[in-house]
This record gives sequence, C-alpha cells and structure tokens, in this order.
Amino acid sequence: MGSAEILRGVLEAAIATGAAVAMLLLLRSPLRRVFGPSIGYAAWWLVPVCLLAVLLPAPRMVAGHAASVQLLPGTGVTFEAASPAGMSPLDLWLVIWLLGAALLACRFAMQQRAFRIGLGALRRRDDGCEQAESQVGLPAAMGLLRPRVVVPSDFDSRYSSEQRELMRQHERIHIRRGDLHVNAGVALLRCLFWFNPLMHIAARHFRHDQELACDAAVVARHPQHRRAYGEAMLHTQIASQPLPLGCHWGFSHPLKERIEMLKHTPRSTKRTAVGSVLVGILVAGAGMAAWAAQPGRPATTASAAPESVAMALALDAPRYPAELAQAGVSGKVVLLVDIDATGTPTHVEVETAEPEGVFDAAAIDAAYKWRFNPEVRNGKPVASRTRVPIHFDANGNPPEEAAAGGKGVAPVALETISVQR
Repeated sequence: MGSAEILRGVLEAAIATGAAVAMLLLLRSPLRRVFGPSIGYAAWWLVPVCLLAVLLPAPRMVAGHAASVQLLPGTGVTFEAASPAGMSPLDLWLVIWLLGAALLACRFAMQQRAFRIGLGALRRRDDGCEQAESQVGLPAAMGLLRPRVVVPSDFDSRYSSEQRELMRQHERIHIRRGDLHVNAGVALLRCLFWFNPLMHIAARHFRHDQELACDAAVVARHPQHRRAYGEAMLHTQIASQPLPLGCHWGFSHPLKERIEMLKHTPRSTKRTAVGSVLVGILVAGAGMAAWAAQPGRPATTASAAPESVAMALALDAPRYPAELAQAGVSGKVVLLVDIDATGTPTHVEVETAEPEGVFDAAAIDAAYKWRFNPEVRNGKPVASRTRVPIHFDANGNPPEEAAAGGKGVAPVALETISVQR
C-alpha cells in the first residue's frame, strides 16, 4: 500500500468521522432532553460506525505486476517501473501525519504517567477500592488491563457513608460498561485524526455525555438519594489535568448541568426503547451513507482477484522530439492508460512528468497506438488501468538516432491497476 492510498484512506475516514461529529454536536442535546442521557451517550456510536463503513472492503483499484525494464533499441526511450529517487510530496505528508499521531500519543502517555505518579502509593481498602496519597482528580476509575476504583486520601472524612457508596457505584458502572476501553478508543481516534479540530471538540462533549449517562444510571437505582449525590459532586475537587484513559468523578464542566439532571425523573421504558430504535436507525443510515459516498467505489460487492493482469502486446516507442534530442534534454513521463476489454487504450493522462510539459505530447500520442492483452477477471476480459513510466534518455544514443524515432515491441507485464467499468 503506497503513500497515496494510505493518505486517501485517512482523508476519507477524517471526512466521514468529521461529518458524524458535526451531526452529533447538533443532535446530542435534543436526544438527551427527549430520551434521556443514556440515549444521548449511545448516539456517539455514530462516529466509529462511520469510520468502519469507509474501511469496509469494496471494489477499488488493485495493484498488479510491476513492469520490467525494457530498452527500445535505437530510440533513446526506456520503459521501466516507477521508482522515485527521493521522497515525493505524498511521502512527506504521510511522514507528517504519522509524526503528528506519534507526538499526540506520547503526550497522552506522559499525561497518563504523570497522573499515576501523582497518586503516590496505592493502598487496598476493605471496600475493594484503592486509596491514593493524593486528592486531585479522584475518585476515578482507571486501568485497562486491571480496572480499579481509586479514591482520594480524605475519602472517608470528606464524604458521608451514603455519598461514598454512591461514588463507588458511579465508578464501577464505568468499569462494567467498558467506558475505560471506550476512552482509550477515543484517545486513539484523536491521535489518528490529530489534524481535525472537530475530533478534539467531540472528545470533550463525549466525556460529558458519558458522565451524564453514568449519573443517570446511579440515580435510577437510588432515586431517593439525589440530594446526597449532588452534594458529593459539589464536594469533589475537579481534576486539573484530565486522565486520558480513565473516568473522573468530576471530569465534566460545568457541574450545573449534571446537578440539574438529578431533578429529572428517569425516562419511561417505552420512551427509552423509542430512542434506542431512532438512534439505531440514525447510526445504520449514516454508516450506509458513508460507505456509499466513498469516491471511486462502485455500489457493488468486491470482485475476485484478477486471473491475469494487462500485458503489453506492442508498445511503439514515443518519437523523441528532434529539437530536444539535439539539445540533449532528457526526462521522464509516467502515463496512466485506461484500457478497454479489447486491449485498446481509451484514455491517456500524464500522472507525473519531469520536466513538466516537455515530453507529454509525444508520450500521449504514442500511447493511443499501443495494444494490450486485457486483464482477465472471472474468465472474462475487463477494462483496466495501467501505469507506464517512460524515460527519455538523450544520452543513450546519438541525438540524430534518437531524433529519428523508432518502433519497438515490449512484451512485458506492466505495473497495472484494475478498475471496473
């Protein structure tokens, strides 16, 4: 997989996830208000579903065999596989993307490590939690391999027994629902799409909806303890530095919305069911739309691998322009040739040219005269696209010989990309 294909996949995924986030930023509040916090939180499945949709297998251009080197005698023109001498602009963009992802991942790792070191030694408590030596950012659920609830050093003195139990249940609900692993997935998406500000905005709102949904789950179990639950929120010291892979009791700002939510009665089972169905339809529809909207992919299932790739029958060498040959000008043109099922070129375009615009016309004129054995797929010849790199070497032959041009046959397998027509 080349740089162009990787970057194209990243761009498609960024567009799909960005559109999903934009939709959620508009819908999250109405969904919470009508159907409850749990439905608002469930709607965030829209983002990973849209991401997976653009990664699903579908008909796409498939790399084939590379061309072998073939010198056409007496022309000074060489056909050979493309092998860039230096880093192309696409390679540079790929490096920048990977570097940005790595830097953000390092930042999250350092942030996680700093928080863990700041906790000090952890002591096991009789209630199954672990007690830290510090207070900042606690209580919190943390640990992907061994999830646990960590409480502050003054947990017993700051909170009543009723509040302590409610807070422990809050963090344990996070663990049971897999929120720690979900948050790790959010951090991964932020690393992959670090260049998209919507992903970082979405992460903050996602964590807020996550806390509201967890609050709602605790209040639904203990509706008579709403006041104690709200007082526990007010007594909690907010983390100065959020834990990327954890769940803080007091992560979300402002607390006003969380406390306001405690006044609302839980939504009925019927309304929650209706909300679940609507969110399911929304997620499924958006996923299908993201898959169908991918550029260059027909709305059909992926076909089988080709039984043979396009083979060159006759590649007549491009005529070396006399004035360029006499002036000793060399260059390279990489053509993309669309071939129909009969092996006849139907469209030729220049992918790259060095120097630009100098040898393009000569290469294109020659390409329309070429003939190929077409690619065979499922026993039938099909249309395909072939990449043909051509070198114009003024030093390979005397200028007058190169300028005369010549005819040659190149019975070689070309670097081929299949496309469905």
